Amino acid sequence: MQVHQQVSEYSDAIDLMVNMGPQHPSTHGVFRLVIWVDGERIVKVEPHIGYLHRGSEKICESEQYSQIVTLFDRLDYVGNLNNELAFCLAVEKLTETVVPERAEYIRVILCELNRIASHMLFYGVYGLDAGATTPMLYGFRERERVQELFESVTGARMMHNYIRIGGVKEDVPDDFDENVLVLLDHLKKGI
Repeated sequence: MQVHQQVSEYSDAIDLMVNMGPQHPSTHGVFRLVIWVDGERIVKVEPHIGYLHRGSEKICESEQYSQIVTLFDRLDYVGNLNNELAFCLAVEKLTETVVPERAEYIRVILCELNRIASHMLFYGVYGLDAGATTPMLYGFRERERVQELFESVTGARMMHNYIRIGGVKEDVPDDFDENVLVLLDHLKKGI
């Protein structure tokens, strides 16, 4: 293996420690690597995780089920409705709570739209990481359309706190069906 001349001049020097992070492929601030290198060879890697650990598990131990739902929004701000749903489904199964059929449909529709919005964010950020700006612009444009619908339904763009144990916070607006169809038409063309 041929080593660059400048690197080989310093190959007998002391090891170099490189801090990489905190970073994460999809969010910010949750992962850090401390890397020791000897020339071009990686000698040791020490991962540091848990930068965003906030003790949610401990908080959940002392709160009522209905008070915990808001914490699940914050586990993943990009896919928060899906986290709310997972927790509520678990509690509903344990407590044998029956959810109205309309609420089940609303939950599924919003969670699927949340998944699409999450994918659009990934698509945009991945394109940006790969050096392309255009996918980011398109991804964020389509995600923005979903966020606007969420705001009209939940009252918030993020951290919705909409899915509740036993159903949803409130019924969707009267123009929800029409707005979803328009949104899906835009997404079909935009994606």
